[in-house]
Order: sequence, then C-alpha cells, then structure tokens
Amino acid sequence: MTARLLVLLPAVLIAGCATFTPEPVPLPVTPPEQWSAQIDEGQGVDASWWQAFNDDHLNRLIDKALAANPDLAATAQSVIQADLQLQSAGAGLLPSVGATASTGRQASRASGGDTNNGGSTSAGLSVDYELDLWGRLSAVEGAALASFQATRFDYDTARITLIASVASTWFEWLELQQRVEVARNNLAIGERTLALVEARFRNGAASRAELARQQTSVLSLRNAVPPLEYQARQRLAALRVLTGELPFEGGTPNADISEVSIPVISPLAPASLVTRRPDLAAQEARLVAASADIEQARAALLPSVSLSAAVRLSTDSFLSLADPARSVSGLLGLSQSLFDGGQRRNAVAISESRRVALLEGYRGSLLKAFQEVGDALDRDSLYELQEQRLQEILVRAEETLRLTEVRYREGADDLLSLLESQRNVFDARQQLSQMRLNRLIAAVDLYKALGGGWQRDDEVMATGPVEE
Repeated sequence: MTARLLVLLPAVLIAGCATFTPEPVPLPVTPPEQWSAQIDEGQGVDASWWQAFNDDHLNRLIDKALAANPDLAATAQSVIQADLQLQSAGAGLLPSVGATASTGRQASRASGGDTNNGGSTSAGLSVDYELDLWGRLSAVEGAALASFQATRFDYDTARITLIASVASTWFEWLELQQRVEVARNNLAIGERTLALVEARFRNGAASRAELARQQTSVLSLRNAVPPLEYQARQRLAALRVLTGELPFEGGTPNADISEVSIPVISPLAPASLVTRRPDLAAQEARLVAASADIEQARAALLPSVSLSAAVRLSTDSFLSLADPARSVSGLLGLSQSLFDGGQRRNAVAISESRRVALLEGYRGSLLKAFQEVGDALDRDSLYELQEQRLQEILVRAEETLRLTEVRYREGADDLLSLLESQRNVFDARQQLSQMRLNRLIAAVDLYKALGGGWQRDDEVMATGPVEE
C-alpha cells in the first residue's frame, strides 16, 4: 500500500495544481497622437538623466542620496518584505510534511506485587496537501507576485522622486545664493549712491529730503539680505537631509547657477509614456493583484479538497525501533460551507468593486501623467523665451542706471529718477535669477514626468536584487 501511495501521489499533486493567468490590463485612456507643445530636437531621457546638467556637485549629491537616504532605504525594505510574502504565498501550493517521534519508559507495581517495567517508541511521517482544483491557491500566489512587482515599482518611483528632489533643492539653493549675491550688489550700489548724495548735500546741491530718502533706501536694501541668507541656509539643510547627512553640518559649496547647463529634452511619442513610468506600472500590477483577489473569492465559493497520508512505526521498546509495527493511512477530504450569511458572495462583490476603483484610479493617473508632461513642456518653452527677454531688459536697465548716475552727478536728473533706475536693475536681476531657476525646475519636472529613463521589464523587476 505504501508503494501504491508513493506512485499515485505525484499524479494527484499534478492534477490538483491550477495556474492563475492574469488578463491584460485594459488601457482606459487613449493617448494623444502628439504633444500640444512644439518640441525641438534634443536628447532623450536615460537612467542617468541628471548628468545632462553638467554639474559635478549635483552628481555627487545624487550619489550620496541614493546611498544614504533613509526614506529610500525604508522603501527597499518594503520590497524585501513583499518578496518574503511572495515566498510564503507560494508555499501554500506545496504539500506540508510533518514528522513525529516519541519514546518513553514506565514502571508499575501493584500493592504487594512485583514491579512491571515497560516502554514504547514510535515515529511517524505525515503529508497534507490541499488540491488546488479551482485555482484559489494559485490566485493567492498570483496576487502576491503582483503585489511584489507593485512594491518594486514603488521603489523605482521613490528613487526617481528622490533624485528629482535632490536636483530641485540643489537648484533652489543655487538660486538663493545668487539672490543673496544680487542683494549684496544692490546694497553696494545703494551705498555708493548714498555717498554721492551725501557729497552733494555737503556741497548744497542736494536737499535733506533727498539724503533721508537715500538713507531709507539703503536701510531697506540692507534689511533684505538676512532673510535671503536664512532661506539659503534652510534649503542647504534640507539638501543635506536628503543625502542622509546632519542638516546644519559642513561647509557651503562653491557653485554658480549660471554654470549649470539646461538640457534640451526630446520626449518620445505620448503612447510610450505608459511603459516608461514606474508609478503607472505599479498601478497596473495592483490591478492584476485585484483580479487575483477576485479569483480567490470566487474559488472560495466551491468545495475544498484535501489529501493526507501518514506512515507510523511503533514498538514496545524504549529507544528502539527494532521489528516495529507499521501502519499506513490515507485520507481524501471534502469540505464545503453550506451557510455563511452571504459572506463569501459579498467578498466577491467587494473584490470586484475594489478592482473597478483601482481601474478608475489608473485612468486618473494616466490623465495626470499626460498633463504633467505637457505642462513641463509648456513651462520649458515659456521660461526660455522669458529668460531671453529678461536678459535684454537687464542690459538696458544697467545702461539706464549708468547714464542716470552720470546725469544725477552733473545735476541734470533728480534723485527719484536715480532710485527708479536702481529699482529697475534690482528687479531685473532678481527676475532673471528666478527665471533661471524656473527653467531648471521645468527640466527636472519633465525628466521626472517622462519616467526618469525607467524601462519596464517585469521579469527583471520580479527577480532582480533590491538596490540599496
């Protein structure tokens, strides 16, 4: 009988295995044929897209962040946990094997009689297996696999988001540094003008009102510097936190925002966006997991079939299995819940509703993804044109200030004209600095919206090592 069980067991196991095959996730949105903004020819988006800014400081900061950012490290642990859950789910498709062993010795003595000594030893092996006739266990494993893939895609999304955050924060700090320098230069111009007004006042060519007006202007310029310095320190502290360092430790980097290159980015066709963003891939994976949950819930409506077998050896000796008595047993079990108040059918309906909700969320994410790319393209074109115009405005404002200073020194212009010329220069410099930052942030946002060079490969994502 034992040999017969061993022969029949593999056939039963194979017959009891069903496979969950997920259906392709339908695309709920038809991608546009082309982007609305006019696109110049440029470079594509690769996995090291940040190097296109040609900024060695930025490259080193991103390397530090990828190696030491605590949030990214925590996300990597989520991937490891999902992998372990997948292994646990797959174990449900395999038989469970148990072994038992016991031995004992006892002595008994009747009143006034002799002592009777005895013993016993036994060992057993049991196998229990649930036949997956309806695919419930296979669906459990399929849901775990899809959840693992979604978690891995979440890690890729977090990685791209971290890189974009480091780049944006670095550029913001560079711009604040430039604004601090602009404010200091403005203060120097104001103090130079104040010295001129004081000289004219001493010679009787300027009134006390003009002197007081310029003194007030210098005080305002001097008061504008500390808040900018504070903002710069805060952005630098935030940048150090992103790279896993103490926020207010270390020196100040020596860098200039004007030396950062602004890449020309050429996106591919809108339809390719669906396969180049890990956040969209994560939602697709969760839709597959939801389909598997529906299969689980439906299979739970059907009877469950289990197979168990056991072999036992026993003797009446202590610590000995010599010449044992053998027993072999096999059991095929069938169980079916006859009444549960509709819980299982409600579970099916709930699973189907969750999948519909996920599909609607996926549709919304697709719409938002197309919006993000289009918005970044529009901003890139707009800010480039505005920066060119601001550069022309600044050249003319600086020339006007130079001529106005000469005319004021000669007494041909009043102080109000000089102050207005100064304000025009100050405003143009601040706006040009801000516009440079806007262009850099738009480029970062466009890289991020295009998926940061990520390419979908489900097989690699399911089996590859976790990056840390």
